[in-house]
Amino acid sequence: MHLTLSSRFLPALMAATVLLSGCYSREDMKGEAGTTETAAAVEKPAPAEAPAAAETAATPTQPLTQANVFLEVSGSMEGFMPKTGADAQNTQFQQHVAQFLSDLNRSSAVRQKTFYRIKEKPYRDSYQQLSQTVRGGIREAASSTSIPAILDTLVSHYYQPGAVSVLISDFIYAPPRTGDQAYVKTDITDALNSTGRPDLAISVYGFTSDFKGAFYPALKTGAKRINNCCDTPIPYYIWVMGPADAVRQFDAALLTKQPGQQAHFGVTYPKPPSSLLSRFQNKGAWYYGDAGASKRAAGASYHTVAVQEASAAQPIEFVVGLDLKTLPAAYRDVAYLKQNLQLTGQDTDAKVADVFAANAQTQNSSGPESQYSHFVKVRLTRQPRAARPLQLLLNHRRPAWVGQWTTRNDSNINQVGAKTFALSSLLDGVAAVTSDEQDEAPVFTIPFTLQPGE
Repeated sequence: MHLTLSSRFLPALMAATVLLSGCYSREDMKGEAGTTETAAAVEKPAPAEAPAAAETAATPTQPLTQANVFLEVSGSMEGFMPKTGADAQNTQFQQHVAQFLSDLNRSSAVRQKTFYRIKEKPYRDSYQQLSQTVRGGIREAASSTSIPAILDTLVSHYYQPGAVSVLISDFIYAPPRTGDQAYVKTDITDALNSTGRPDLAISVYGFTSDFKGAFYPALKTGAKRINNCCDTPIPYYIWVMGPADAVRQFDAALLTKQPGQQAHFGVTYPKPPSSLLSRFQNKGAWYYGDAGASKRAAGASYHTVAVQEASAAQPIEFVVGLDLKTLPAAYRDVAYLKQNLQLTGQDTDAKVADVFAANAQTQNSSGPESQYSHFVKVRLTRQPRAARPLQLLLNHRRPAWVGQWTTRNDSNINQVGAKTFALSSLLDGVAAVTSDEQDEAPVFTIPFTLQPGE
């Protein structure tokens, strides 16, 4: 049975009426059942004190107070979670999500975990019930869901210090008319901004799975339903939402080793440990210019380069060690670092010459380079005339996979491949809320000083 917008949402969402009047749900589902279920859209987690934020990458952190996990069980998700018989094979989604839920349920990084199915609204489940839904298949699919409505509910009713909301979904948002595609970004922005959370952050993790069932395209220019789909893998996503510190902590504890793609919005990170390394692949006449550097204290770090002589014929090269182990995998990727690490300064031609990761030799070294996961080689040919600041910063850039996984027409998904309708626009909407500009602040900035030697 098809449900109208006004009958699907709880009274707690009436404040979002203006938003939802322009947001549409997918007419792809089976009739609503389960009248004995208890809705949880306005159920708020028990209040708790927020854990203290980490001041440095090495500072111990307290466990998060709460993780609320939401699994969408609309008809479009049945292909990820088909009903399994004795001889049926589980999909990659079922194997991956079941393991993720198990890891979270037994993790000491989060004090309290609550689990929900998202139909037309959230319904409270136990861990065992939600895990069984993933493993055994969806028994009663939702008649319809709306991505903006779900996001509005999460930021309105499940947002608190020290807590995150984790949403597992295919994130197919389907405006009913072609002209409404232009408002996908706006709808997502309005939903996330409905309660004006100033430190909202969102981490997006993308995966693909085999898919065994009916696929419901967002764009209804062709068939409204593709049966016996699909010959191509289909993407699904895990979104982690909450205060920036909580999202960062949850990511590090439970998602850092995930094999999928990732993108981060509004998440802030401690400045990573760093130091100049005067005896590691250095070249030319320079030394540490830091006060007290001559004492060479064990474990000390240095950030002043004193150049005695530099020219095109006698260039200076120095290496900066960086410990990026606490950053997400996306920011530790050498290819990403080579493209997005930037050196800025005045009256200098210093530039990044190379970026490389630690290897067995550096890790087993007795020198200070053993403390670092990555290295940045800097080259300059001009003698500084006076002390000048340098900054090594890692720019935040939208990862290439987002564009590669985006399509504006999923009505022939077997030919389109592993893509999601309007994914870039969805994440444009996220970026508009989590940062002042489309380009977010740098992931980190490390200051140095360049000065002439004595």
